[in-house]
Amino acid sequence: MTTWSGRRRTIRVLAVLASLGVLLGVVGVVLPSFGDDESGDREQVTSRATDFAVAMNTFDFSNPEDYRKRIKTLLTPDYYDEFLENSKATEEVLKKNKVTLKSGDAKIIGVGVQSIDDDSADVIVAFDAAISSDKAAATAPREFRWNIAFSKTEGEWLVSRFESVGTVESKVGTGEGE
Repeated sequence: MTTWSGRRRTIRVLAVLASLGVLLGVVGVVLPSFGDDESGDREQVTSRATDFAVAMNTFDFSNPEDYRKRIKTLLTPDYYDEFLENSKATEEVLKKNKVTLKSGDAKIIGVGVQSIDDDSADVIVAFDAAISSDKAAATAPREFRWNIAFSKTEGEWLVSRFESVGTVESKVGTGEGE
């Protein structure tokens, strides 16, 4: 014969087990969303691609150190070394030819993540920017399309490479043996 206190104990044990089951279920559903969230990484690389395109195209070579300082925070250390070398070479050519280049007002047209995993991503960014020179009468509008490679370094997405992507030209064909 079961006593009332024995039933209470059994009910409490069952209630604790049920609560524990619910708690483990909630942890199993909620906890993964705090881990390696691909959508969060996608947002971060998209934002970094936008920052990079704008920073690279907002320059005034009369003050190259400011430009280099802003770019440094967006690049991997190895890629910054390469950028620095190219930037100094550009500065030398401009000084030799007594030309000052400026670019600003970069407008992002679109950003798309081509691929992404835990520690790398490839992103396409399309944007317009205007480049002016103290030697030219008019500002030259430019359209850019870049493929940007990112590496996750100490939890931060940094540019490890970028290259210009050509536009795709189309033409009307005759349909005969093309």
